[in-house]
Amino acid sequence: MNTSYLYAFTFFYIWLLGCGTAEHAGVCTIRNFFQYYFTTSLESKPFEVVDSPTQESKIYILYDINPSEGFNLRRDVYIRLAVFLRSLRRYQGYENTVLVLPPWSALYHWRSATDQMHIPWSHFFDLESMRRYTEVMEMYQFFQEYKDNRGNKTTTTKVQVDEFYRLMHFDDMFENGVFIDKFERTACQRSSIAPVGGVPGIMGYRNITIDELLCMRFQGSASLLYSMFEKFKPKHPGPQRVIMLYHAETILHDFWGNVDYWEARRSLRFNGKLVEVANQFRADYFNSTNEVDRVQRPASWTDEKPYRKARGGEYLCAHLRRADFLHGREKTTPTLRSAALQIKRRLLELGLRKVFIASDCHRSEFHDLKILLKRFKVVRYSPESKQQLDWLKDGGVAILDQIICSHARYFIGTYESTFTYRIYEEREILGFPKDLTFNTFCKDEEAVDCEKNSVWPIQYD
Repeated sequence: MNTSYLYAFTFFYIWLLGCGTAEHAGVCTIRNFFQYYFTTSLESKPFEVVDSPTQESKIYILYDINPSEGFNLRRDVYIRLAVFLRSLRRYQGYENTVLVLPPWSALYHWRSATDQMHIPWSHFFDLESMRRYTEVMEMYQFFQEYKDNRGNKTTTTKVQVDEFYRLMHFDDMFENGVFIDKFERTACQRSSIAPVGGVPGIMGYRNITIDELLCMRFQGSASLLYSMFEKFKPKHPGPQRVIMLYHAETILHDFWGNVDYWEARRSLRFNGKLVEVANQFRADYFNSTNEVDRVQRPASWTDEKPYRKARGGEYLCAHLRRADFLHGREKTTPTLRSAALQIKRRLLELGLRKVFIASDCHRSEFHDLKILLKRFKVVRYSPESKQQLDWLKDGGVAILDQIICSHARYFIGTYESTFTYRIYEEREILGFPKDLTFNTFCKDEEAVDCEKNSVWPIQYD
């Protein structure tokens, strides 16, 4: 038998054995098998140490993601590249490499009439916390440093990208039935670079120019980027080498769900001012504080330890995805009535009277949901004023929802929603028991064996 087929068959057999355990009951789908196969097999492929000539130049890695992708998947792509960067900096010639964070601009789900172009990461996240994991910088900081290094005294600087990689999938990801890490250069046109928020240029910037456009078919984990960088690096690098990865969502995790993943994820803490707003809301509506809820939250993520004693506030949180899920995932997304019945059942089981709703539903749907749950106090977060929304942005409102949900006594989320996945992760970090976190709405309220989201507990060692 072909060794590759034997390898895959062995994985499938081990996976089936795991499905027989109570811990994995209800989450064994073909999708989860491929997820298990990719991540487990990739873990056995560490970087190969390759001798390369010493490079004293500073290397900047810029990246961007398909404009249609949402806020929460973009956070996951960051983790893939942050883990990669931490390993890359150990290699000769790459010790002085930094990841440049792409600003948040006009995302598909951000519909508010407020300025949402080129928002820095520090508006939503704690950059100092992120830097305790690996070396990152904002785009505006990169522009300034690039200009300073060139000795440019003018107010504007043209940034030259030395290697611009436009990544795309192979047409056949399972050639001969086998998934193999590989990349291949292919023909491309400059028109393949889409404008952001209707603004032409690279990521909506007009001051970025491309030295060499490289269209690459790419499949595999982030560690494969090292080989690509080595193959196409400039023959005579200058004091600054600028690399751009376009469609970075194409890149897979090196180690999904292991210690490396969770360290990068734990470092991705929210902006302190957003946390203050969420904490005040929790206190006002649910009498919820970190001390009362018994959650783990030391000043630095580096001081977090294994913990499973979080109790949470006296409320249930439900993430109820609507909008495009009502059509794109109609077979797994519950009706409003079905969701209300599932929420009511959990509230009665837990002896709770309050529920926080995180949802993209319309005001009329939220009103209907309150009627369906009229015996309970139903709350959602809304900015107090136009001025507050202008400060928060749509991304800030989403983060407030996630913080409030992460502190609830019990959480139930939407099947295959990245918004739900991020809340799962926050609750794992805070130290909740798994049965109070990894819960999923069923399509029908009476269903017992409906498809559930995967369970991936936090790892510390």
